[in-house]
Amino acid sequence: MSPLLEKLKTVALLPTLTAFDVRDADDTADGADEPALDIDENGSVVTLPAAEWLVCFVPGLYPQWWHRFAHAKHKHVFAIRKLDHESWLLVEPWWTRLMVDVLSANEAIKFLRWGAAGHVLKVREAIPGRGTQLRGWSNCAVLMAFLLGRSYWTWTPHGLYRRLMADASVETINPDQLLSEHFRGIGNRIAGAAWKSPFAGPAAAGKTLPLGESA
Repeated sequence: MSPLLEKLKTVALLPTLTAFDVRDADDTADGADEPALDIDENGSVVTLPAAEWLVCFVPGLYPQWWHRFAHAKHKHVFAIRKLDHESWLLVEPWWTRLMVDVLSANEAIKFLRWGAAGHVLKVREAIPGRGTQLRGWSNCAVLMAFLLGRSYWTWTPHGLYRRLMADASVETINPDQLLSEHFRGIGNRIAGAAWKSPFAGPAAAGKTLPLGESA
């Protein structure tokens, strides 16, 4: 190709290339103003331990046209995990958004009751993970697999359930027992708080009664 034709080709392509340039107008030196951050072996600026999630495979809350093609108890899947005595972290895919919220214990119990209507698995997330964004169609099963760092090519909650059940590290959770333990923990904390109350008598203030005396 002659030098003249090469120059004309470059000039013609310049507007097209400029249209796809996503850099800021002030970004004249690539990497010059990037902050100096320590990055761990997984490419993250913080190093966190792998979390254990309660992955809940549940029936739908209300009928959908596609429910007839899905497993009776595995029409939807979401994940929840306990942060402390008073709060839980929820990740629930909707049709229109990904719901990621910190719930109170009272709010979390509603999702645990929903989970009790299906099946619950305890799954440790994989870090850095083996998932991929090339799977497409970000429905609930795909997003949960991605959250857990799994490379499963499955698009249904029941398909995800079967793949996780084949993983020896995954633990099956009894939903009824989970609810019982939750309410038992609430009762123990209430009893403990009442025992420490200033109105609970001398024992609450660290005092002991002499032998022979009664409260």
